[in-house]
Amino acid sequence: MVSKDETLYNNEEKLNYILKKLNITTKEIAEKLEISTGLVSQIQNPFNGKLRKIHLYAISKAYNIPIDIFEDETINSKEIIDYMLKQASFNIFKKDYEVLKKLIGVWYLYSYPSNPNLSEVWTTETYVYDDFTVLDTHRNRGRLYIGKKQSLIIKESNNSKNITTTVFDNDRITYGNFPFSRVAKSNNFNREILSFGFFSREKISKERAKEILGRVEQVQLQMDYSLIDRVSGSIQMRG
Repeated sequence: MVSKDETLYNNEEKLNYILKKLNITTKEIAEKLEISTGLVSQIQNPFNGKLRKIHLYAISKAYNIPIDIFEDETINSKEIIDYMLKQASFNIFKKDYEVLKKLIGVWYLYSYPSNPNLSEVWTTETYVYDDFTVLDTHRNRGRLYIGKKQSLIIKESNNSKNITTTVFDNDRITYGNFPFSRVAKSNNFNREILSFGFFSREKISKERAKEILGRVEQVQLQMDYSLIDRVSGSIQMRG
């Protein structure tokens, strides 16, 4: 049973407890949400009745506070809220809508293929949607995960079901074309491959893409199968 001192009876009490716990000041909230400090003080006071869902959603998004704390009336103890705040702090990926907004729409990804006989340059038309999902022209589906400084796209191949991961820097998105690193399995030998390429908002010629990419050996590395043999050998030796 939760003690009376540990119970928070309304969203204003929950909000005030969380803000104190996270050391977030009224001035800081006002500056971040571009509202007056007076309004912030009013929505914190349960006797004013000024707190609205839009305030809770805005503050929760700004400070990575689980919105369930406010939407679920059964979450009313400091102990549970402390636990939820701690869990939220461990999540390195955020729903950063400012970064997402810059990425929504169509992109062209340029890189060298693992098999040079397939094409000189690989062009993958890729769509980023407003729900953080990703789809390319080969019907490979995935999801966008946004971190503080870098973001990650994880896709599953429609045919082989292998996973592809693509990483890029958030601060480079603004310019309309930016580099990425990608780890995948090559289609022909099912071998791990690390490659570098770039995103572009505009479709460009293969010749221009090659100029930007440079030489294949500078932007592509395939795993040597002897590594797998050595790893397997080390397991047998330990056994």
